[in-house]
Amino acid sequence: MRVYYDNVIASGLITEDVTPEAEMAALREIEEAHRAGTIKRVTSRESWREQERTRDVARRSRLEAARDLVSVVQADHRVIGFDNIDGPFGTVSANPIVSDIVDEAIFADVMKLGLRSADARHFMYAAANNCQRFVTLDPDFLDRRALLEARCPSLRVVRPSELAAELRRSKNQGAG
Repeated sequence: MRVYYDNVIASGLITEDVTPEAEMAALREIEEAHRAGTIKRVTSRESWREQERTRDVARRSRLEAARDLVSVVQADHRVIGFDNIDGPFGTVSANPIVSDIVDEAIFADVMKLGLRSADARHFMYAAANNCQRFVTLDPDFLDRRALLEARCPSLRVVRPSELAAELRRSKNQGAG
């Protein structure tokens, strides 16, 4: 199962400050499933952009130092063209034009649901990269869960505790 961590979860994993404590314990349980190979957890460079805005210098440094802890999704940008500049002596400079919107339809649809741009990108990246779970504690996602799941039925929005319970049930069914 491919699992996407929203920035709240990706950052909380590093700083170990997910609240309430039951959700932090669930996140630790999810991490055990990742280490066991049961799930593959990812985030996106959108988390990095959000972490860079952290005002606490020590916290920001800690987040930056741990960037390689959680893999980032592959499809987080697309080349939409090139801007070529011809120089006077036959030189050519080709500059790619890149967009961080990898699926315009999903992005537009979730923006219409009231998500902010950064949150819409998180959800779009999860959907575009074939994630099955979107792990978050952000009420902006949780309050729109039914609408987001209706837009992308293969992607479920879950709290860490919900995913941990699902993983336990799956493990118990496999053992029985």
